Amino acid sequence: MRNKVIYNIKNPDLLLSQFISLTKKYKYSCLLNSNPSSENQPKEYNTFSIMLALDKIDLIESNHNSFKKLKKFHIHKKDWMFGYLSYDLKNENTNLYSKNIDNISHSNLSFFVPKYLFILKGDNLTIESYESKENLVEFYKKINNIKPVKSEKVKYDLVQRESKDIYLKKINMIKKHIQNGDIYEMNYCQEFFNENANCSPQDIYKRLNLLAQSPFSCFLNLRNINIMCASPERFLKKTGSNILSQPIKGTSRRSEDPKEDIFLFEKLSKSVKDKTENVMIVDLVRNDLSMTAEKSSVKVDDLCSVYPFNQVYQMISTVSSKIDLTKYTFSDVLETNFPMGSMTGAPKHSAMRIIEKFEATKRGLFSGSVGYIDPDGDFDFNVIIRSIIYDSAKKYLSVSVGGAITNKSIDIEEYQECLTKATLMFNALNFNFDD
Repeated sequence: MRNKVIYNIKNPDLLLSQFISLTKKYKYSCLLNSNPSSENQPKEYNTFSIMLALDKIDLIESNHNSFKKLKKFHIHKKDWMFGYLSYDLKNENTNLYSKNIDNISHSNLSFFVPKYLFILKGDNLTIESYESKENLVEFYKKINNIKPVKSEKVKYDLVQRESKDIYLKKINMIKKHIQNGDIYEMNYCQEFFNENANCSPQDIYKRLNLLAQSPFSCFLNLRNINIMCASPERFLKKTGSNILSQPIKGTSRRSEDPKEDIFLFEKLSKSVKDKTENVMIVDLVRNDLSMTAEKSSVKVDDLCSVYPFNQVYQMISTVSSKIDLTKYTFSDVLETNFPMGSMTGAPKHSAMRIIEKFEATKRGLFSGSVGYIDPDGDFDFNVIIRSIIYDSAKKYLSVSVGGAITNKSIDIEEYQECLTKATLMFNALNFNFDD
């Protein structure tokens, strides 16, 4: 049984800064930040303000039968677990594989049991650990004495993995697969990278989070793996028998001009192309959820609603179900829904196969998921998009962005949408992309 102490927090922004600084002292940490003050997001989004898992008691890493191993590990530990699901998990239960460039050293799945757990809900901060309450009180005093340090504004140059011309040609080649009936929709991604980056992941995450204020923001550090994420998208959430998925399809930039901003909101809200993309993925999610759901429990609670974020508008749908707990566990839900349809396309298997044909790099952590599993098997996972991924051992820095390609896609518009999404990460890295 973990011991607990509770504190009243008057300055959550200061606490966040102290938490980020604290992670520099540990090889294992996971900061989940819902930025609850963000404007007008779906009501299901924020269940806590900040969650920090710190230091490692135990660890699971896997490249084979990973979901079964995760289930067994959880049964054995019955504890909190924080980590990631890599996109490459798809290869374990299918006949799919990837021969593309892979520059980040990672397992298909990695979770650690934290020594310390901090949960901020409203004004109350709960600290949990197997250490004594006296030790927790002393530890919090040390955290409270951390002084905010202004991070240096460092510029990181990035190289575009494939040229604009190649990207445009590939979009039209993908559309031929759609016209031939191989797929209805496919998420196609491209990478920007730096092969010799010396950086402070915590400082980059600070800037990224300040710019985005996203509801599924996170900073994950597992030894050499660093994920700095400003995701607006939830993959899956489990609460008891209730399952929630909130796929995003449809993105528009925002404007500082109020009239133009309203115009952009209405344009996305009325976009037939984006609604078509979104509905296709909703149907895919409904099918995936039905595999572990009680009969007739899969429902579309919200379809194609547009929500504002700091730099973009997003079209979001909400799909829910009730898991049949007499047959299935949390790991079954994760396994049957992964990877998320919003990052593959439809039909999922065909889309994933064609993705490997056209994309130049192995996705790895990008378009995977970061999140937690609690002692009861409840969980919440994001989608790793709007992210910067860094391998500190290789000094490799990666930014990937993508979009859904349909028969109605216009190649240059898809390219510009990618750059709209990438602007957030470029700004966090102080990188000026000259197209």
